[in-house]
Amino acid sequence: MAFQYHRAPAVPRRISEIEPEKDARVRILGRIVDKTSSGFIINDGSAKEVVVEQDVMDMFNVDDLVRIFARVLPLEHGFELRAEIIQEMNKLNLALYQRVLQR
Repeated sequence: MAFQYHRAPAVPRRISEIEPEKDARVRILGRIVDKTSSGFIINDGSAKEVVVEQDVMDMFNVDDLVRIFARVLPLEHGFELRAEIIQEMNKLNLALYQRVLQR
């Protein structure tokens, strides 16, 4: 039997809940509050974090609501998020989304 690569699922997390020792891939929803030379600064209501991504930065604007699937890279102090997938979510009904999450 051939080796099958298994990718860890991207678990939904708030930025403040990310544990670099345990989380390999995360899924976060938040607003882009700024752009830097290396990526986006995203705010999900619990914290702000830089998400490293340079290839698609021109496709998104400040204040866009996005869902980001990212790898968590532990650093000496904290962690870095390296984006794998970025989805524009501006048409998402946030009130309904919050109600669904609370169930």
